Amino acid sequence: MSVYENVDYNGLLAKMDQKSFVIDVRERHELAATGSLPNSINVPLGELENDLNLPDDVFNEKHQVPKPDKDNEIVFSCARGNRSRRAAEIAFKLDYKKLFNYTGGWTEWSVKHLST
Repeated sequence: MSVYENVDYNGLLAKMDQKSFVIDVRERHELAATGSLPNSINVPLGELENDLNLPDDVFNEKHQVPKPDKDNEIVFSCARGNRSRRAAEIAFKLDYKKLFNYTGGWTEWSVKHLST
């Protein structure tokens, strides 16, 4: 069994249509400089393990969205797919099961989506 599944741009769009959680693990200053994926939440990689271990109400208060359940689909994104891969591995160790790594990251999104 694989820890996570890689998804490309079209796979990300499909996951977004299915209302999967999208977590961008870039640093806040990166999002401020470039923007973010629609309907994603920002949990920097260095905070991910702690935040996924927060009680539901604390996570909700911090991120203004409900904490994903262990069986929710979660797509991780970053700049180019490296930190998001690590994020999926962290989530797997915390017993999250349906994990996806957007391999193109913001670099691909900014070219393919913002040019349409």
